[in-house]
Amino acid sequence: MSLNRKLQSLKAAVVFGGVLGLGFGCVIDLSPSEPCASGSNNRLDSNGECECKPFYEWCEPTNDANLNCCSTTGGSGTEGSGDGDGDAEAGDGDGDGDAEAGDGDGEGDGDGDGDGDPGTLPPEDCSADEEGAFWCTHDEPMGPEGSRFFTCQGGKWVEDTTFLDDECKFIGWDFAYGCIDDGVSVVPICGDGSGAACNNSDPAFCVDDDQIAYCDLSKETWDSCQVFCQDVGIDGITYEYGECDSSIPDDVACFCCDSGDEGCPI
Repeated sequence: MSLNRKLQSLKAAVVFGGVLGLGFGCVIDLSPSEPCASGSNNRLDSNGECECKPFYEWCEPTNDANLNCCSTTGGSGTEGSGDGDGDAEAGDGDGDGDAEAGDGDGEGDGDGDGDGDPGTLPPEDCSADEEGAFWCTHDEPMGPEGSRFFTCQGGKWVEDTTFLDDECKFIGWDFAYGCIDDGVSVVPICGDGSGAACNNSDPAFCVDDDQIAYCDLSKETWDSCQVFCQDVGIDGITYEYGECDSSIPDDVACFCCDSGDEGCPI
């Protein structure tokens, strides 16, 4: 029985990204929380404790009574009212990224060179009320591929190329494909693998006996064949064992089997 041959058509990135649910990874709500009772550039965390907004730190770390937070980026640290909720109308510098520029179809050419739809870029300036707010250039229909992420710092929208990766790594993923603006908040889309730039048409390959690598959303993504065979399976049938099969170099896929099947190693 050659189960791996049945799976060859499933090795494409779009299948693993959708079937295993890893292509779009974890959804994180990055919208700023309510401000603390006093101080500036701060917010309440999920436990109701006061913390500094991203890109800020305590102005006086040893003074518990001082809830003011100062910029860590060299910006002016303008205090303002500082709710940073990004709820105002699109296109006015509020960080919600909902303006209508671009066709919004998300149909980049998939070659990984970043020349797809650029989405909606923020204006140059942001207000004191937007300090600490986020802006993603892509909405949900466009998807995260090729998106860019900005924060309001010291009255300017500043691109940050590391924040999304850091957020994804913090909760156990390896990298961020990019971000989307869901109309309420900016959401990083996370994945596992090297995260290296690639072409979506690149062939799959085996990272090791278990993991298969492929290009998804222009980032090198890794998935477990064991998980695929056990949890997803082939034609609705799941299996006890899975491994990455590179016996045919130009047709790499997951091999699934049960104990007792011919050629199954368990």
